[in-house]
Amino acid sequence: MSFIEKTDMQIETTLKSLRIADVELFIGAALMKSLGKSANYHHLSQSAASAAVRRVETAFGLPLCTHEKRQFCLTPEGQLLLPRIEEWIKQLRSLVISQELAPLRLVTTHAIAQIAVPALLSVEKIDFKHLRPDHAYAAILRSEADIALVLDNAPWKGVIATEIGKGSFQLYSKKKKAPLQPVLLPEDQMEVLSLQQAWTQKYGSEIPVKSRIPSWSLIANICASSPEVGFLPDFLAAKFQLHPVKWQPKVFPYRVLAIYRGAHQERFEKLLEELRSVFKGSQCRRDSTDGSGRVCAGSTIDL
Repeated sequence: MSFIEKTDMQIETTLKSLRIADVELFIGAALMKSLGKSANYHHLSQSAASAAVRRVETAFGLPLCTHEKRQFCLTPEGQLLLPRIEEWIKQLRSLVISQELAPLRLVTTHAIAQIAVPALLSVEKIDFKHLRPDHAYAAILRSEADIALVLDNAPWKGVIATEIGKGSFQLYSKKKKAPLQPVLLPEDQMEVLSLQQAWTQKYGSEIPVKSRIPSWSLIANICASSPEVGFLPDFLAAKFQLHPVKWQPKVFPYRVLAIYRGAHQERFEKLLEELRSVFKGSQCRRDSTDGSGRVCAGSTIDL
Protein backbone atom coordinates (compact mmCIF):
# COMPACT_ATOMS: atom_id res chain seq x y z
CA MET A 1 0.00 0.00 0.00
CA SER A 2 1.44 3.40 -1.00
CA PHE A 3 2.08 6.30 1.36
CA ILE A 4 -0.75 8.30 -0.21
CA GLU A 5 -3.20 5.40 0.16
CA LYS A 6 -2.22 5.02 3.80
CA THR A 7 -2.67 8.74 4.26
CA ASP A 8 -6.17 8.61 2.80
CA MET A 9 -7.07 5.86 5.27
CA GLN A 10 -5.72 7.92 8.15
CA ILE A 11 -7.63 11.11 7.34
CA GLU A 12 -10.60 10.40 9.60
CA THR A 13 -8.32 9.67 12.57
CA THR A 14 -6.03 12.59 11.75
CA LEU A 15 -8.88 15.13 11.69
CA LYS A 16 -9.58 14.44 15.35
CA SER A 17 -6.19 15.80 16.44
CA LEU A 18 -5.34 18.29 13.68
CA ARG A 19 -5.65 22.03 14.20
CA ILE A 20 -6.44 24.01 11.07
CA ALA A 21 -4.20 26.87 12.22
CA ASP A 22 -1.30 24.42 12.63
CA VAL A 23 -1.80 23.04 9.13
CA GLU A 24 -1.91 26.56 7.63
CA LEU A 25 1.31 27.48 9.43
CA PHE A 26 2.95 24.27 8.14
CA ILE A 27 1.84 25.02 4.56
CA GLY A 28 3.14 28.60 4.84
CA ALA A 29 6.52 27.43 6.15
CA ALA A 30 6.80 24.91 3.31
CA LEU A 31 5.94 27.47 0.62
CA MET A 32 8.17 30.22 2.05
CA LYS A 33 10.88 27.72 3.05
CA SER A 34 11.06 29.48 6.38
CA LEU A 35 9.38 28.65 9.66
CA GLY A 36 10.25 32.12 10.98
CA LYS A 37 8.47 33.93 8.13
CA SER A 38 5.38 31.75 8.52
CA ALA A 39 5.43 32.36 12.28
CA ASN A 40 5.56 36.15 11.73
CA TYR A 41 2.69 35.99 9.25
CA HIS A 42 0.54 34.07 11.73
CA HIS A 43 1.65 36.30 14.64
CA LEU A 44 3.34 33.46 16.51
CA SER A 45 6.70 33.10 18.24
CA GLN A 46 9.31 30.76 16.81
CA SER A 47 8.77 28.28 19.65
CA ALA A 48 4.99 28.31 19.19
CA ALA A 49 5.42 27.72 15.44
CA SER A 50 7.79 24.80 16.09
CA ALA A 51 5.26 23.27 18.46
CA ALA A 52 2.55 23.64 15.79
CA VAL A 53 4.67 21.80 13.22
CA ARG A 54 5.34 19.00 15.71
CA ARG A 55 1.59 18.68 16.31
CA VAL A 56 1.01 18.29 12.56
CA GLU A 57 3.68 15.59 12.37
CA THR A 58 2.20 13.82 15.40
CA ALA A 59 -1.30 13.93 13.88
CA PHE A 60 -0.09 12.27 10.66
CA GLY A 61 2.38 10.04 12.45
CA LEU A 62 5.11 10.98 9.98
CA PRO A 63 8.27 13.10 9.86
CA LEU A 64 7.24 15.91 7.48
CA CYS A 65 10.23 18.27 7.74
CA THR A 66 13.93 18.00 8.57
CA HIS A 67 13.84 20.58 11.40
CA GLU A 68 16.89 22.46 10.12
CA LYS A 69 17.42 25.87 11.72
CA ARG A 70 18.27 27.91 8.64
CA GLN A 71 15.75 26.56 6.14
CA PHE A 72 12.44 24.76 6.35
CA CYS A 73 12.87 21.60 4.26
CA LEU A 74 10.29 18.88 3.70
CA THR A 75 10.99 15.19 3.94
CA PRO A 76 9.90 12.96 1.01
CA GLU A 77 6.72 12.21 2.99
CA GLY A 78 6.15 15.94 3.53
CA GLN A 79 6.60 16.64 -0.20
CA LEU A 80 3.97 14.02 -1.06
CA LEU A 81 1.53 15.23 1.58
CA LEU A 82 1.84 19.00 0.98
CA PRO A 83 -0.30 19.30 -2.21
CA ARG A 84 -3.00 17.11 -0.68
CA ILE A 85 -3.35 19.12 2.51
CA GLU A 86 -3.20 22.36 0.49
CA GLU A 87 -6.18 21.15 -1.54
CA TRP A 88 -7.92 20.00 1.64
CA ILE A 89 -7.52 23.44 3.27
CA LYS A 90 -8.68 25.13 0.06
CA GLN A 91 -11.84 23.00 -0.05
CA LEU A 92 -12.48 23.61 3.63
CA ARG A 93 -12.20 27.38 3.17
CA SER A 94 -14.54 27.28 0.17
CA LEU A 95 -17.05 25.32 2.22
CA VAL A 96 -16.90 27.79 5.10
CA ILE A 97 -17.11 30.84 2.85
CA SER A 98 -20.11 29.39 1.00
CA GLN A 99 -22.05 29.07 4.26
CA GLU A 100 -23.96 31.86 5.95
CA LEU A 101 -21.17 34.02 7.37
CA ALA A 102 -21.32 36.47 10.21
CA PRO A 103 -21.06 40.09 9.01
CA LEU A 104 -17.58 41.52 8.76
CA ARG A 105 -16.96 44.05 11.51
CA LEU A 106 -15.63 47.18 9.82
CA VAL A 107 -14.55 50.29 11.71
CA THR A 108 -13.50 53.66 10.32
CA THR A 109 -14.20 57.37 10.52
CA HIS A 110 -17.36 59.08 9.27
CA ALA A 111 -15.62 60.66 6.29
CA ILE A 112 -14.10 57.43 4.97
CA ALA A 113 -17.39 55.65 5.55
CA GLN A 114 -19.23 58.06 3.27
CA ILE A 115 -17.42 56.70 0.23
CA ALA A 116 -16.45 53.18 1.35
CA VAL A 117 -19.42 51.65 3.14
CA PRO A 118 -22.13 52.08 0.44
CA ALA A 119 -19.94 50.29 -2.09
CA LEU A 120 -19.11 47.44 0.29
CA LEU A 121 -22.72 46.60 1.08
CA SER A 122 -23.11 44.97 -2.32
CA VAL A 123 -20.03 42.80 -1.68
CA GLU A 124 -20.22 41.77 1.96
CA LYS A 125 -22.44 41.74 4.99
CA ILE A 126 -21.07 44.59 7.08
CA ASP A 127 -21.42 45.50 10.72
CA PHE A 128 -20.15 49.08 10.63
CA LYS A 129 -19.08 51.32 13.47
CA HIS A 130 -17.66 54.86 13.53
CA LEU A 131 -14.39 55.01 15.46
CA ARG A 132 -11.41 57.33 15.65
CA PRO A 133 -8.34 55.81 13.93
CA ASP A 134 -6.55 55.06 17.21
CA HIS A 135 -9.67 53.39 18.61
CA ALA A 136 -10.18 51.49 15.34
CA TYR A 137 -6.60 50.22 15.54
CA ALA A 138 -7.13 49.11 19.13
CA ALA A 139 -10.32 47.31 18.11
CA ILE A 140 -8.36 45.29 15.53
CA LEU A 141 -5.68 44.37 18.07
CA ARG A 142 -8.33 43.26 20.58
CA SER A 143 -10.19 41.27 17.89
CA GLU A 144 -13.25 43.48 18.40
CA ALA A 145 -13.25 44.34 14.68
CA ASP A 146 -12.18 42.48 11.55
CA ILE A 147 -10.94 45.35 9.39
CA ALA A 148 -10.31 49.09 9.83
CA LEU A 149 -9.83 51.86 7.26
CA VAL A 150 -7.32 54.49 8.35
CA LEU A 151 -4.81 57.00 7.07
CA ASP A 152 -1.15 56.08 6.80
CA ASN A 153 -0.15 58.59 9.48
CA ALA A 154 0.82 56.31 12.36
CA PRO A 155 2.94 53.18 12.92
CA TRP A 156 0.31 50.47 12.56
CA LYS A 157 2.29 47.65 14.21
CA GLY A 158 1.10 44.08 14.64
CA VAL A 159 -1.36 44.21 11.72
CA ILE A 160 -1.38 43.74 7.97
CA ALA A 161 -1.66 47.13 6.22
CA THR A 162 -2.81 47.27 2.59
CA GLU A 163 -3.05 50.48 0.54
CA ILE A 164 -6.49 51.03 -0.99
CA GLY A 165 -6.20 54.66 -2.11
CA LYS A 166 -4.27 57.90 -1.92
CA GLY A 167 -4.76 61.63 -2.40
CA SER A 168 -3.97 64.95 -0.75
CA PHE A 169 -5.14 67.49 1.83
CA GLN A 170 -5.67 71.17 0.97
CA LEU A 171 -7.52 74.27 2.13
CA TYR A 172 -10.92 74.45 0.41
CA SER A 173 -13.82 76.88 0.07
CA LYS A 174 -17.17 77.06 -1.68
CA LYS A 175 -15.86 80.15 -3.49
CA LYS A 176 -13.40 79.71 -6.36
CA LYS A 177 -11.59 82.91 -5.37
CA ALA A 178 -11.94 82.92 -1.61
CA PRO A 179 -9.95 85.72 0.08
CA LEU A 180 -7.26 85.01 2.65
CA GLN A 181 -9.03 84.50 5.98
CA PRO A 182 -8.90 82.44 9.21
CA VAL A 183 -9.51 78.77 8.54
CA LEU A 184 -11.26 75.77 10.10
CA LEU A 185 -8.86 73.08 11.28
CA PRO A 186 -9.38 69.67 12.90
CA GLU A 187 -7.28 68.39 15.79
CA ASP A 188 -3.48 68.49 15.64
CA GLN A 189 -2.95 65.45 13.46
CA MET A 190 0.14 64.92 11.33
CA GLU A 191 -1.39 66.59 8.27
CA VAL A 192 -2.48 69.64 10.27
CA LEU A 193 0.96 70.05 11.84
CA SER A 194 2.51 69.88 8.35
CA LEU A 195 0.14 72.61 7.16
CA GLN A 196 1.05 74.83 10.12
CA GLN A 197 4.77 74.42 9.45
CA ALA A 198 4.40 75.10 5.72
CA TRP A 199 2.30 78.20 6.46
CA THR A 200 4.92 79.59 8.81
CA GLN A 201 7.66 78.99 6.23
CA LYS A 202 5.69 80.78 3.49
CA TYR A 203 4.16 83.68 5.43
CA GLY A 204 6.48 84.04 8.43
CA SER A 205 3.61 83.82 10.91
CA GLU A 206 1.22 81.27 12.39
CA ILE A 207 -1.77 80.20 10.31
CA PRO A 208 -4.92 82.13 11.37
CA VAL A 209 -7.38 79.65 12.88
CA LYS A 210 -11.04 80.56 13.21
CA SER A 211 -12.14 77.34 14.90
CA ARG A 212 -11.08 73.79 15.71
CA ILE A 213 -13.64 71.26 14.44
CA PRO A 214 -13.11 67.62 15.50
CA SER A 215 -14.50 66.11 12.28
CA TRP A 216 -13.45 66.35 8.63
CA SER A 217 -17.04 65.67 7.59
CA LEU A 218 -18.38 68.52 9.71
CA ILE A 219 -15.78 70.91 8.28
CA ALA A 220 -16.84 69.91 4.76
CA ASN A 221 -20.51 70.48 5.57
CA ILE A 222 -19.78 73.92 7.04
CA CYS A 223 -17.67 74.97 4.06
CA ALA A 224 -20.34 73.80 1.62
CA SER A 225 -23.01 75.95 3.28
CA SER A 226 -20.97 79.06 4.18
CA PRO A 227 -18.01 81.16 3.00
CA GLU A 228 -15.65 79.42 5.47
CA VAL A 229 -12.33 77.87 4.43
CA GLY A 230 -11.42 74.45 5.82
CA PHE A 231 -8.56 71.95 5.66
CA LEU A 232 -9.90 68.77 4.01
CA PRO A 233 -9.00 65.58 2.13
CA ASP A 234 -9.60 65.94 -1.59
CA PHE A 235 -12.31 63.29 -1.72
CA LEU A 236 -14.56 65.24 0.64
CA ALA A 237 -13.85 68.48 -1.23
CA ALA A 238 -14.95 66.87 -4.49
CA LYS A 239 -18.03 65.35 -2.84
CA PHE A 240 -19.13 68.79 -1.58
CA GLN A 241 -17.99 70.64 -4.75
CA LEU A 242 -15.41 72.77 -2.95
CA HIS A 243 -12.47 74.56 -4.52
CA PRO A 244 -8.84 74.83 -3.35
CA VAL A 245 -7.91 78.36 -2.29
CA LYS A 246 -5.16 80.20 -4.18
CA TRP A 247 -3.18 81.31 -1.13
CA GLN A 248 -2.38 78.02 0.58
CA PRO A 249 1.28 76.95 0.91
CA LYS A 250 1.09 73.49 -0.73
CA VAL A 251 -0.81 70.20 -0.79
CA PHE A 252 -0.17 67.33 1.63
CA PRO A 253 -0.37 63.74 0.30
CA TYR A 254 -1.81 60.80 2.19
CA ARG A 255 -2.56 57.10 1.73
CA VAL A 256 -5.66 55.19 2.81
CA LEU A 257 -4.94 51.80 4.39
CA ALA A 258 -7.01 48.78 5.27
CA ILE A 259 -5.57 47.22 8.42
CA TYR A 260 -6.44 43.77 9.73
CA ARG A 261 -5.00 40.61 11.30
CA GLY A 262 -4.27 37.35 9.49
CA ALA A 263 -7.78 35.90 9.81
CA HIS A 264 -10.36 36.20 6.98
CA GLN A 265 -7.57 36.81 4.43
CA GLU A 266 -9.39 35.22 1.50
CA ARG A 267 -12.69 36.80 2.50
CA PHE A 268 -11.03 40.22 2.41
CA GLU A 269 -9.74 39.91 -1.16
CA LYS A 270 -12.97 40.88 -2.92
CA LEU A 271 -13.64 43.59 -0.35
CA LEU A 272 -10.17 45.14 -0.83
CA GLU A 273 -10.57 44.97 -4.59
CA GLU A 274 -13.86 46.86 -4.33
CA LEU A 275 -12.31 49.49 -2.05
CA ARG A 276 -9.45 50.11 -4.48
CA SER A 277 -11.97 50.46 -7.28
CA VAL A 278 -14.01 52.99 -5.28
CA PHE A 279 -11.05 55.16 -4.39
CA LYS A 280 -9.44 54.93 -7.81
CA GLY A 281 -12.67 55.24 -9.76
CA SER A 282 -13.84 58.54 -8.33
CA GLN A 283 -13.58 61.15 -11.05
CA CYS A 284 -11.01 63.93 -10.89
CA ARG A 285 -12.09 67.49 -11.63
CA ARG A 286 -9.96 70.33 -12.98
CA ASP A 287 -9.44 73.08 -10.42
CA SER A 288 -6.23 73.20 -8.36
CA THR A 289 -3.60 75.65 -7.24
CA ASP A 290 -0.62 73.32 -6.94
CA GLY A 291 0.22 73.29 -10.65
CA SER A 292 -1.18 69.82 -11.30
CA GLY A 293 -4.55 71.15 -12.40
CA ARG A 294 -6.33 68.19 -10.84
CA VAL A 295 -8.32 67.56 -7.72
CA CYS A 296 -9.01 63.86 -7.32
CA ALA A 297 -12.01 62.50 -5.52
CA GLY A 298 -10.50 59.04 -5.50
CA SER A 299 -8.92 58.94 -2.07
CA THR A 300 -10.41 59.78 1.23
CA ILE A 301 -10.35 60.66 4.67
CA ASP A 302 -11.47 61.96 7.94
CA LEU A 303 -9.96 61.28 11.31
